[in-house]
Amino acid sequence: MKTRFMLSLIFGALWFFFSFYFSLFWAREIACLLPKAYIWWVISGIALLPGFFMSSLFFSNLLHWKKKEYPTTSVPVTVLICAHNEETMISQSIQAILLQHYSGPIDLLVVDNASSDQTKQEIQKWIPCSFSNRSIRTLYCPVLGKSHALNTGLAHITTKYFITVDSDTCLEKNAVQKIMNHIVATQSSCVAGNLFVQNTTDSFFTKIQTYDYLLSIAAVKRYQGSYRSTLVAQGAFSAFQTQAVRKLGGWKPVMGEDIVLTYQLMQHGLSSTYEPAAVGYTQVPDTFFGLYNQRKRWARGMLEGLSLIPPWKQPSFFTKYFALVNCFVIDLDLSFLFGFIPAILLALSGFPLLAGILTLITLLVCVLLFYSMFLYQKKLNIPFKNSFFGFLAFLLCFQTIQSMAALHGYLTFFLHRKGEWK
Repeated sequence: MKTRFMLSLIFGALWFFFSFYFSLFWAREIACLLPKAYIWWVISGIALLPGFFMSSLFFSNLLHWKKKEYPTTSVPVTVLICAHNEETMISQSIQAILLQHYSGPIDLLVVDNASSDQTKQEIQKWIPCSFSNRSIRTLYCPVLGKSHALNTGLAHITTKYFITVDSDTCLEKNAVQKIMNHIVATQSSCVAGNLFVQNTTDSFFTKIQTYDYLLSIAAVKRYQGSYRSTLVAQGAFSAFQTQAVRKLGGWKPVMGEDIVLTYQLMQHGLSSTYEPAAVGYTQVPDTFFGLYNQRKRWARGMLEGLSLIPPWKQPSFFTKYFALVNCFVIDLDLSFLFGFIPAILLALSGFPLLAGILTLITLLVCVLLFYSMFLYQKKLNIPFKNSFFGFLAFLLCFQTIQSMAALHGYLTFFLHRKGEWK
């Protein structure tokens, strides 16, 4: 594991120094037009660091191309679903659990988190559908907030393992079997599942998110999971060891409750991994403001995790490294907004001062990474919808929305502004 990691870092370093050499000529040419500090900040943020991180990730994922198979397990598991005003989606989520091709018993525990619509009635409809190894229980949590609902459910779990599934996420028929095979065989404290977008054709914004989940998020999780250091076991679909989560007192009442919990588990020397073959289809925001607010929450959640447990407090070298990379994400977002976008606007106006050949090469590396990730996801033989227009729009538009929302999230964190679950 260490050898492959070091090889990936060496590959990234070679790319970094190659880029740095050519950037010296680039920076010298425009030094008389712009401040040196700004020039190097932009070059680092839009070419050098992204190139290093992406090439390391790309090479590592190539070294881990072979998909691992684990022995089939049939240990009992609890699936925990927390729902707040999800009357339109909760039935699909419950049905997907009941129809799972899992060889062991599943105890489905649904927590209604102070819903004001017909969520409770929708849940109640499924109670008579329990059968021999598929039981359904319901709970009510009057305190609004996802962490409160999750902790309410945690107190009633009786199995060694449990799986969290969002109320707007439908699992692929073999998802529970795949993720349970993984967590039992590896004894990880948590295992993140592989999320695809369910409502991919609903709008322009769902189309671009399709490729964020399919390519970007999955590539990062594969990279981190290869070294047992997946930084986020997302609440939408992940498996956990019950006792490990209980020892930490469950989820904290923060915006990024799943991020903070994962950081805490790793701080105690426990591993966090990723299972690409365990797929869940999730509903994503279909409007600009929905997407913007979601990514704002995610950015704030990342800072909550980093502030509670900084990289140097993580015991594993790999976890330290990946948490440190997350610190650089803040600078990359700022560089994109205040370096890359102005550079593109200047280039389109006939002044290619900051956007040059290195920027194009970095973009090509990015496309190569995405293509390799697309091939890997396709190898899983689990269907997903594909659209060339969606991919092109993702390349051209997504990062702008992501970075704007992230900056807003960073500000709400540093200014101690309150956030909402949804």
